[in-house]
Amino acid sequence: MGLLISFIIVATALAFFAAPLWGWFVALAVFLLGCSASVWWWIPLIALALLFLNKKIRMKCITQPLFTMLKSKGLLPKISNTERTALRAGDVWMEGELFSGNPDFKKIFAYPYPVLTQEEQAFIDNEVNEVCSMTSDWKVFEERDLPENVWTYLKKNHFFGMIIPKEDGGLGFSAYAHSCVIEKLATHSQVLAITVMVPNSLGPAELLLHYGTQKQKKYYLPRLADGREIPCFALTEPEAGSDAASIQSEGVVFKDKEGKVKIKLNFEKRYITLSSIATVIGLAFVLKDPENILGLGEEPEALLVPWLMPKIKVLTRHDIMTRSMYLLLMPHSSVKMLLSA
Repeated sequence: MGLLISFIIVATALAFFAAPLWGWFVALAVFLLGCSASVWWWIPLIALALLFLNKKIRMKCITQPLFTMLKSKGLLPKISNTERTALRAGDVWMEGELFSGNPDFKKIFAYPYPVLTQEEQAFIDNEVNEVCSMTSDWKVFEERDLPENVWTYLKKNHFFGMIIPKEDGGLGFSAYAHSCVIEKLATHSQVLAITVMVPNSLGPAELLLHYGTQKQKKYYLPRLADGREIPCFALTEPEAGSDAASIQSEGVVFKDKEGKVKIKLNFEKRYITLSSIATVIGLAFVLKDPENILGLGEEPEALLVPWLMPKIKVLTRHDIMTRSMYLLLMPHSSVKMLLSA
C-alpha cells in the first residue's frame, strides 16, 4: 500500500513538471522492481517503451494511423483560410518564455525597452492631465456619459487619432505612448480610458492604414483623427465572443443585374463598445465566394468593412458602462453593399 501511495505521489510530480515519456517509464520500472513483479509485467513495459520512446516507430505505428483514422471519420475540425491566417498571425514575443515554465530571464531582459519621445511625454504631462482633471468618474457613472466638454476636448486634441500618422491628421504616436496614455486615463476614469482606447486599438483606423485604399485613407483617417467620425469594432456575437475564428456573420460575393460585384451581408452583433454614438463600424465577417467571382477561391480572407452606422439597427442598450454596450442587428436578413465601399 505504501509503495502504491509513493507511486501516486511520484506520478503527480511527473505530471506537474511535465516530465518526458522516458521519465514515466523509469518510474514504472522502479515501481515494478519494488513490487518484485514477474517477467510478464516487464515484457509489455519494455515493448511499450520501445514503441513510444522511438520517435520514428511512434509516428509510423501510432501517430500516422491515428491521424488517418480521425481524418477518414471526419472527426478533425476544418480550418478555413481565414482561421488559418488568424492562428498563424503574429509571434509569441517574450510571452513564449513566460509560459514555457522555465523562462530565460537573460533573453527577456535583453529586449529593448521602449521610451517616450519628448512630444509624447509632453502630451501625457499636459493634455492627458488636463482631461483627467476635467472628468469626474463619479459624475460619469451618475450621468451615464462623459461631459460634453470632455468629448469636445478629446476630439479637439486628437485623442482618437493617436495611432494615425501626422500626415493624415493624427498624432503619430507609438504603441507604447498609446499604452501610457490609456494607463494614465484608467487611473482616473475607467470609462474615459475605454472611450479613448477603442478608436486607437479596435477601431478601423489601423486596418485602413494597412489595407485601405488611398481613397478610403484620404476620406476616413482625417475624420477619425479629429473625431468627426467615431468608430466601433463589431466582432462579438450572440454565439461567439472575441474568438474571431468562431464568428457566424457572413458575406456572400455576387454580381447584380448590372454586373457590379457586391456582397450580401447577414450578421448580428452584440456588446459593441461605442456603438451608440459610432458613425463608422469595422465589421468582422467571413467572406464567401461560391462562384469564385474574385478569383481567390470559395473562402477568401475575412474582411473588415468601414460602414456608415445609419444602415444598422441598434437595439437594446446594456447600461453597464455608459455609452459602451449595445447590440447591433441588421434591419433585414441581408443587406447589399458595393464591395469597394
